[in-house]
Amino acid sequence: MSISLQTVQTDFQDYILRGNKEQPAVAGLISDDFGLPAAERLALYYDAYRLRLCEALSESFKKTRTYVGDDTFGELCLGYIDQHPSRNTNLRWFGDAFAAFVGAALPDYPVVAELAAFEWALGLAFDAANAPVLTAHDVQALAADDWERIGFRLPPSLQALDLHWNAPGIWLALDQEAEPPPAELREQAQTWVIWRKDLQAHFRSVDAYEALALRGLAQGKSFAAVCAEAAALTEADITPHIAGWLQTWLKEAMLSRINRECKTPD
Repeated sequence: MSISLQTVQTDFQDYILRGNKEQPAVAGLISDDFGLPAAERLALYYDAYRLRLCEALSESFKKTRTYVGDDTFGELCLGYIDQHPSRNTNLRWFGDAFAAFVGAALPDYPVVAELAAFEWALGLAFDAANAPVLTAHDVQALAADDWERIGFRLPPSLQALDLHWNAPGIWLALDQEAEPPPAELREQAQTWVIWRKDLQAHFRSVDAYEALALRGLAQGKSFAAVCAEAAALTEADITPHIAGWLQTWLKEAMLSRINRECKTPD
C-alpha cells in the first residue's frame, strides 16, 4: 500500500511536535540502518527539536537561566515545550508565555517569574519596530493653544511593567556578573518603563503619577488630560514633576510623535 508524501510529512511532524507514545506509522517507513532501530532514529529528531527550542529559550532568558541554574531551567524548558508547542515560524517569539508558565511552575519563587517577564520585555524593546524620535525642537514649535489638545505617541519599544519583586536589580547584578541581591518583595508594585534608545534597551522606575501619564498617552489621551488625571491623585502640586517628565521623555527618546488626534474625554 502506497502512502502519500503529505501523509508521511504530517505523521512525522505529529511525532516531532507531540511525541506519540505509540509507535508512529512513519516508523514503518524508516529502515534500521547504522545499528539503530527506527524508533531510536526517530527519537534523535524528537530530542533534537526540543533541544533547539530549549536553546531558543536560553537565548531569550539568559539571566533567568543563570539565576535558577541549568538543571532547573532545563526542567522549566521541557515543561513549557509540552504545554506551549511552538506556533510561530520564528523561534524569537517562542517564549512569549514563558514568564506566566514559570509563575505557575514555581509558585514558591515568584521572583523568578518576574525576572523572566522583565527579561522578555527587554528583548521586546530591543526587537521592536523603528519609530521617529520626538525632539525638544519639535515640541518648542507648538503653539500655546496646542497644548490643550495634543498628546504624544510612544515608540513601539516602550512598555510599562508592574513588578512586586526586585527583579531589575537581580537582572542588573547578573548582567554585571556580580552576586545578585536577595529576592525582596515590595509592599506595593513598582512600575518599570522599558524602551529602546540608541539601539540598546533601557529601563527605569517611575512613580505612580508618571506611570499613569504614560499609560494615558498610550491610550491616545491628550497631554493635558493625563496631567490632570495624575494631579487628581494627590493634593500636592505636581506641576514641577510634570515639566520634569516631559524633559526626561524627550531627552531619553521616550516619545515618538505629536498626537493631534487625541481621544475626547467622556
